[in-house]
Amino acid sequence: MDVPHLLDLLDLAERGADRFLGSTQPLPEHRTFGGLLLAQSIAAAGRTVPADRPVHSMHALFVRAADPTRPIEYAVDRIRDGGATSSRRVVAGQDGVEVFTALVSFQRGRDGLRHQADFPPATAPEELLPLHERFADSDVPIPDWWRLPRAIELRHVDRTPYPPPVEPGEASRHLVWMRAPEKLPDEPLLHACALAYASDMTLLEPVFLLHGVDRHATGVQLASLDHAMWFHEDLRADEWLLYDQDCPVAAGGRVLGRGNVFDRSGRHVATVAQEGLLRIQR
Repeated sequence: MDVPHLLDLLDLAERGADRFLGSTQPLPEHRTFGGLLLAQSIAAAGRTVPADRPVHSMHALFVRAADPTRPIEYAVDRIRDGGATSSRRVVAGQDGVEVFTALVSFQRGRDGLRHQADFPPATAPEELLPLHERFADSDVPIPDWWRLPRAIELRHVDRTPYPPPVEPGEASRHLVWMRAPEKLPDEPLLHACALAYASDMTLLEPVFLLHGVDRHATGVQLASLDHAMWFHEDLRADEWLLYDQDCPVAAGGRVLGRGNVFDRSGRHVATVAQEGLLRIQR
């Protein structure tokens, strides 16, 4: 999928008052990519909020698998519009069955205290190969779609968890540069949507590296359960962003992924957290 296709997916069709329809993106696993639901829910909520209130947070729950061959309906509930903040509930469904829900908040910025996480040392993206080029001429047994360019370009600073066999590692931090490889329109909400889409791509990769698990192996079951994002600063998703990720805990058949997102200047522009279901049949 290329950048124009991603823009088409984020251009939701109106279906009445605060109701929208989004197209889906079929994947080889015959499931809907969670990042698409995240991005489209922000796009739907943003349609009901004044432009001077950028998105500042999202808390989402993946209720059940969505059919990637059918469009998704988004219903927005205007919970509150205050003096500086707006809150929206978004429910995504197919044929009247709920598949996803999110609380999305918007705020007109105000001055206040400031501090942030440290920008981690990382190899510059220009010195790294895009993910699809790393495997373009390789006979590593991975799904073919990892060898294709996509709407979000990924450049791993460290190891990738894809080529089996994978050996357990000790590093808890996993760094990935990412960006849309083509210029996006100058709409802040669109850039937030693109980052939300990208945030679901690699966030749980640290657990595979730590435990030496091949994510594509037979018997590995992975599914996103919930996802939270906080947008701290203005950002551009068509410029390089560094995704600093780790997995602090795995227990009960679930794993927790965390990520800090920085721009090239070192600003901490967003924070992400996600819990995923991970089961391994041995």
